[in-house]
Amino acid sequence: MIVKIVVVFALVVAGLAVAQREHAFQKWGIVGTCEGVRAPGGDSGAWYACREGLLTGYPTLIGDECTFEARSPGVEYWRCPVRLDRFAAGT
Repeated sequence: MIVKIVVVFALVVAGLAVAQREHAFQKWGIVGTCEGVRAPGGDSGAWYACREGLLTGYPTLIGDECTFEARSPGVEYWRCPVRLDRFAAGT
């Protein structure tokens, strides 16, 4: 009985680790995520489109010194003074 519990636990942990590494929670829409978008003409800042997650809602970029600019259905737009490394792949 203990062996089965340990095996199931190990499989769950391994599954969560793979899902995190592959960004599965973002792809499935469980947690919110942002991606870089083109800035409006004449703006030198970095802009991000953030999508709402089922469990987490919209990500906030306030801690990165970014400002909320607009919301359209399902997307919030943020302007940051510099490019954010954690979203570099999306820009």
